[in-house]
Formats: sequence, C-alpha cells, structure tokens
Amino acid sequence: MPSRSAPAPAPQVLEEIAFQKAMVARLRREIGDVDRTSRRGYIKEFHSSIGRYQAPASWDDLVIACYRADLVYIGDYHALPSAQETAARLIQAIAERSRAVVLGVEMVYGRHQRLLDRYMNGELDELAFLRAIRYESDWGYDWAAFRTVYDVARRHHIPVVGLDCPPRTGFRHIRRRDRYAAERIAGMIASAPGARAVVLFGESHLAPAHLPKQVTKLLKRHGLEKRVVTVVQNLEEIYWQMSEAGHAGSEAARLGDDVYCHFSAGPIAKYEAYRRTIELWKGEDESQDDPVDLTSTVHGIIDMILRFLKIDPYTRRLQAPGRGRDLIVDLYPDIHSGLEPDEVRVLFRNARLPEEDAAEVLDHLERSGSCYVPRLNAIFLGEFSLVHAGEEAAHFVNQLLKGEIYEAVPRALPQHDLFYSAVLEEALGFFGSKIVDPSRNHFFENEFYQYYRKDRETIEKHTPYKFDEFNEIIDFVLLHKKFEHSYEHYGEVPQPLLDGIRSDPRRVNVLVHELGYFLGQQLHDAYRMGLVDRADMLALFRASFRRSGSALAAYLDLSRKVAPALKGGLTPAGSG
Repeated sequence: MPSRSAPAPAPQVLEEIAFQKAMVARLRREIGDVDRTSRRGYIKEFHSSIGRYQAPASWDDLVIACYRADLVYIGDYHALPSAQETAARLIQAIAERSRAVVLGVEMVYGRHQRLLDRYMNGELDELAFLRAIRYESDWGYDWAAFRTVYDVARRHHIPVVGLDCPPRTGFRHIRRRDRYAAERIAGMIASAPGARAVVLFGESHLAPAHLPKQVTKLLKRHGLEKRVVTVVQNLEEIYWQMSEAGHAGSEAARLGDDVYCHFSAGPIAKYEAYRRTIELWKGEDESQDDPVDLTSTVHGIIDMILRFLKIDPYTRRLQAPGRGRDLIVDLYPDIHSGLEPDEVRVLFRNARLPEEDAAEVLDHLERSGSCYVPRLNAIFLGEFSLVHAGEEAAHFVNQLLKGEIYEAVPRALPQHDLFYSAVLEEALGFFGSKIVDPSRNHFFENEFYQYYRKDRETIEKHTPYKFDEFNEIIDFVLLHKKFEHSYEHYGEVPQPLLDGIRSDPRRVNVLVHELGYFLGQQLHDAYRMGLVDRADMLALFRASFRRSGSALAAYLDLSRKVAPALKGGLTPAGSG
C-alpha cells in the first residue's frame, strides 16, 4: 500500500482528477445508453478483485516479472488500439528473453484453429483469413491494431492458439466461455511443457475467480503448477489512485506480487475509443467505402476543453467575424476525415480560397495527420488519432476565443511575429491534447529526444532528417531554451535563432512544432504544480497577437513563468 506519510496531492492535481472523472462519467453514461455491460456482476467482480495501487513500476519491472513467470495473462481492452500495441510489445520482450513461447488469443474461436495455423504459416493471406473467421461480424475491432500481435508471433515463430467459443454476445454464457478457454489454455501448456505461455484475453475475464481460477484447477489435474503474472491495462481506478499518490507519469503500477497495470492511455482516451467503436458498429450498414464520421468524437473533445476552461458552449455567445452573436456550440467546426486530395481541393474552390491554401493543408496532413483551417472553420483528419483530434480541437477553441475564425486574410506581420504566434498556438494545441490524455509525454514520444546524441547512421535510419539537419534542429531548441531562460542578459536575439526563424518553410514548421510542443508539455506540468491555473489558461486561449513584438514578449514571459516545470526533456546548458 502507498505510504501513509505520503504528502497530500496538490489542489491543482485534485482539480484535474475531478475534471477527468467528470468527463469519464459523462462518456460512460453515453456508452451506457447503448452498452449496459458495465453494470453486470461479472464486470464488477473484476474491478473489485484485481487489486489496488501499491507502487509505481517501470516497463523493465513488467518484463522482469513476466520473465520470471511460467504463465502470463495480458488483459486486453479490445476497443483501444494502444492496448493491443502494448500487448505486442510485451510479447516481443518476453520472446526475446525466452527459449520458447506459446500464445493464446481470445480473438479466434478454437474451431478456427486450422485457419489460424494456415494464416500464421503464410498459407492463407490476410483478407482470406479474416473472411474465413468472419472477423468483422464475430469480432469487429480494429484489425490493424490486432495485426501487430500476429506480426510479433510470426517474427518470433510463436505458435498461436485460438481460445474462444461462441456465443460472444451477452453474459449468459460468459462463464462457459471461461471454462472452454481454460481447457484450451491447459492443453496449450501441457503440449508445450518447456514454453512460457502468454494469454491475451479481455480484461474482465482475468479476475482471480474467473478464467485464471479455471486454468489453475485444470493444470492441477495435469499435475502442473505454474508461476503466474497478470498484466492489466489502463484501469481508471488505478490511474486515479496513482495520480492522487503523485505518480501520474509512471508507465505502470504494481497491484500485488504478481499483478501489474500498464498505462498506454488515460481514462478519457480509453472510453472515447469505446464510444467511437460503438458508433462504428451502429453505422455498420453504411457503405464500407464511406469515410468514418468523426464529428461527434471531435465535438465531444471540444466540449471537454471548453468545460476545462469553465465555458458552457450551450449558454455562452461569441461574436464571430461576419456573423452575429452566436451560441458557441453553433460555431463548432465542420469535421472532415479520410478525404482524398481532390476532395480537399474542391472544398477550397467552393469556398473561393486559393489553390495554394489547399496544397498547404494537404502537406500539413501528410506531415502531421491533422489540421485546423480557421478560414473554413474546419478540422481535417487523416488516420484517426485521439491526441491529434485533441490538438485540432484546442486550435479551434484558441481561434474561437480570440475571435479569429473566418478571418478573410492572414495578418500581415514580420516573420518573427508569425513564428512565435504559431509556437504559442502549437503549445495550446498540445495542452489541449493533454486534457484528453494526460499520460501523453512529448519527450518520450518524439524522435528528436529518442535519438539525441546518437550516431549518424542511427539518426538517418530512424528519422526523416540528415545528420547535420537533425543536429541543427536540436541545437536551435537547446539555444532557444537557454536564451529564454536568461534573455535579459542578451543584447539581442542570437543570430542562429534568427537564422532558424527565417529559414525555409519546412525547417520553420519543424522548429515551431518542437518549441510549441516543448512549451505545451511545460504548461501542463506547470498547471499540475500550481504555477498556472485555469484562469491563466483561459487568458492564453483568448490572447491575440496582432501587435508586432507581442507574441515574442508573451512567449518569453510564459516560458519564464513555467521554467520550474522544465523536466523530462532536454535541459539547456547553463540553465541550472
């Protein structure tokens, strides 16, 4: 159990937790209107028996615990792709440290084992396999995420065993499914006595009295006793307990001697993924060629950000350029997902906007996967990402609150003003994504910081940059952080910074992105430390930098205010 002498969480942390819980409760109510499974006793048994937060844990802790075990249960939240990606990553780590591994999966029925064997052996292509097991109708979750598990198994020559049986719908037969899966798991282990067994199954089945109890009972009949470790994922009750204990940034938590919880997403991201999956299922009769409508998802995120800023979009009115005083909810942007380039160009032509603007948006989509266009008041999304949707939702809120949606022409300002204004917008976009998923960490996800100080071959193999270009970008960020830490000691802006700000558009976009995300990470850390509050954030979202020099001044003042939150990333030389 956490130490009783641990300091009480800061008020800002409790405020953020309360906000997150309210948003999760709202999502769960929406989900509950369609799916009432969370009210079932079977689900409640899982949440009441899986354990409580004891201590933070690292990825290495998980891997070591799994290496020491004979049987590893990995809990899956089917609607969340990062859950399958984490499972694939953990299976790979286990395989790299084991003489032999065998994997059991819930996704495939036992009666389809021959089809699964043929797929794993390359005798059946992916499309034929999915059709043969009736993937869409009998499972229906994102195949791209589950594919990562099979790719790892194939790469490491891991036999894969289907564990489930029909019917999957409802709870009437769920314990019968556990008994069936237990028989398959026991047989899988008995037939490969020297192998480490891994089971990937829905999280609720992994309560000690559910599937694991059935397996233990059957193994005893075979005269087998196995060391067991259970790894569950993204449990919100553990997430809250960790946050309250001051360990919100930890990758995992220990819940007992043989139980761990790994985090790849925050609670809002988890339930939003489920809500979106339900929407996809509800629209399954529509043409499969139609792009997925993400309007309700993105508008829900906009609601979250506005409510964080204590703005009710259903009662507050704002003046938008060329319009009357509208309710904020009536100003929400159009959401376009999965559009072809020609469709984007048509939208711009119909709005009488220049062709080069459409080209710029298409380039941005290719680089970043998402884009908010204030003049159209539209968000464009490529491949869906919840954090990218959060960024663009925050960009919309920023432009809305400073009264700059539907602006006829861009502001005519010097390059350095446009640069720092864009950096501040990027920072607010990243902050908005942290409202949706506080577990996001720029320094861990970004290729620059992963490959900092690596050799030329590694950098040019794993990043889109040449070695010299990569180091110039890093040098710019380091020098800029040093400059902003003690700018009053500089007689003028250092020339390398001016050169970067005035460089080619591609380089400028990279520098804006890096400085903006860096500041956005600091802003969120500063909020949790009490250095800024919601009123400060509201003022930032409203700030408009139409006067030359105002954006740089605001950036420098803000960077000084949040300087104590500079952690986890690159520390500028001489900053202390």
